[in-house]
Amino acid sequence: MAEMKQIHDFAIKWCDKFRDPKIDYLELVDHFMADDCAALGFEMDCGHAFSEKYGNAANNHEALDRIINEVTDIPLLGSAIYSQWRYFNHWAYSGMEILEPENRAWFILALSRLALLSGNNPFLFQGIPQKMRIISNNISYGPPPEPDDEVEQHLTINAEGRVWFSAYNFGERPGRYQKSRTQNFKIDRDVATRLLGAVASYFSDEYDELFATDIGDWVMELTNTDGETYKFRGSLCAEFEVDGTDLSELIRDELKIDDLYVFDGNDKPDRVERVTVDYHRVTKIKPKSPLSEGVEHLTWDYSEKLILDRQSETLEHIQNIGTGCIVSRKFYVEGGIEGLLDDIDVDSLFGQIEGNPEDVIDTPLESKDYIITVDFKKGPQKIIQGTYDKKALPENWDEFANSVWEFIRFYGFGEILDPSVYGKIKRRKQDYIYCSVEFEEGYKTYYYIADDDSIEVGDYVVVPAGKDNHHAVVEVVKVEYFSEDDVPLPVEKTKHIIRKCTKEDFEMADPEDDEQQVFCSVANRTISEIDCIEICDVANEMMTTDVLNTFDPPIEWDEEQKKRCRCCEYHI
Repeated sequence: MAEMKQIHDFAIKWCDKFRDPKIDYLELVDHFMADDCAALGFEMDCGHAFSEKYGNAANNHEALDRIINEVTDIPLLGSAIYSQWRYFNHWAYSGMEILEPENRAWFILALSRLALLSGNNPFLFQGIPQKMRIISNNISYGPPPEPDDEVEQHLTINAEGRVWFSAYNFGERPGRYQKSRTQNFKIDRDVATRLLGAVASYFSDEYDELFATDIGDWVMELTNTDGETYKFRGSLCAEFEVDGTDLSELIRDELKIDDLYVFDGNDKPDRVERVTVDYHRVTKIKPKSPLSEGVEHLTWDYSEKLILDRQSETLEHIQNIGTGCIVSRKFYVEGGIEGLLDDIDVDSLFGQIEGNPEDVIDTPLESKDYIITVDFKKGPQKIIQGTYDKKALPENWDEFANSVWEFIRFYGFGEILDPSVYGKIKRRKQDYIYCSVEFEEGYKTYYYIADDDSIEVGDYVVVPAGKDNHHAVVEVVKVEYFSEDDVPLPVEKTKHIIRKCTKEDFEMADPEDDEQQVFCSVANRTISEIDCIEICDVANEMMTTDVLNTFDPPIEWDEEQKKRCRCCEYHI
């Protein structure tokens, strides 16, 4: 067996080749890798020994990923690599299959593990970052770029805050790029530390590699304070994030170079940063008597402004009702405004505007106009304006307006002025909790006693219903406290809530169970069992006869009806 350093160098060399998205497959399937394997003493056994111990991990990258940390036998792993190479060299329908993402992934996993077993892990950054150098090339398959098209960028940042940037055009001769622009400048050391730290943090841990052969690529060298350089590469479509921040966007933002390729090729769609909506209404009011000579109308100049801002994560709504009367509300909701702005299609914004026909009739004493101003991260500001009516507004304006309205309505007006909050009386120890509940699609409420103090309005609970006390799911619409002397229904005749609903209760609930039909001699027709219970409550003097007027048609009531109900087989 060869020395560890030789095995380590072999693993790094070939892992880097498999990570190169633009490598020619012949360089991988030709005899060069076999020569290296043989020189290291690895045996080609068609993967038998490895598969006996690890099953289909011998040729499946997902299976290998699950057990890779268990592999500690260097000769066994080397034999598996040699045998897998032999398959593509000799048995595969086409040697080009070795370039398929799943096959690259297998070799990268195996070779990375071999490198780790024979030395330090060269594919995960270690130490304190001192310098980053990245070359990003956006040439992909397809027609060659024009000579003046920018195709490659070189970017270097060091811990002192020095930045070197160069961009290259395709040029007149393939492979001989022409430098098109350069920038050398200095950023704050704290900014440089933050950028290098974010990149180092991402590449210090295991990360997923994306391989695509139809787009450009990037190669990065990350050097630590000990002078050790770590090399990384990938396809120019990577979305690397650290603590929710996209690395490519972070570098572009901090360096203030909006068209940097970095890791993703700067090919992401633009995004909306800020939306400002100005609404203006002018209404002329004609009083019963003239205000003064020559003045027939009183003018009401009313306006509103709506601002959604990504940077401050705020939504602000301002009403200028008139002179000396301005009302405003400001919302700061982390992640909330971002979601509203992300839902806006950058290309179409709020959709097309149909426009009013030429013969439209305007309201003579009133005008309503709007201006929508949209600011983007990359592109120029756009302004949409017109009269504030359906056909003069963008076709999808109602969707945006409804989203903002729902957002504002969700947070409401707080609790300080809510009578249900300040008017709530605390329950005394001896009080009973009477909950008014509503059955599905019901229009009447029924009292049930709760033995659980945590039940609130809006909760769904399980209650006994009907003559057989079958379980039903109902919604609590009101919670009240009563002493024994003041209860609305006798305690002994009022059923108790069984429990709050669980997920299983909702899944098992059958609406048809709650809609059993019975023939009622009082109503002289078939009614629901819930309605039957209500009539029984009237007969038992637990409810007033007023409730019978809510039936369709209403039910007349007298002593005969009362006797008829109490003698009914369904009476409870």
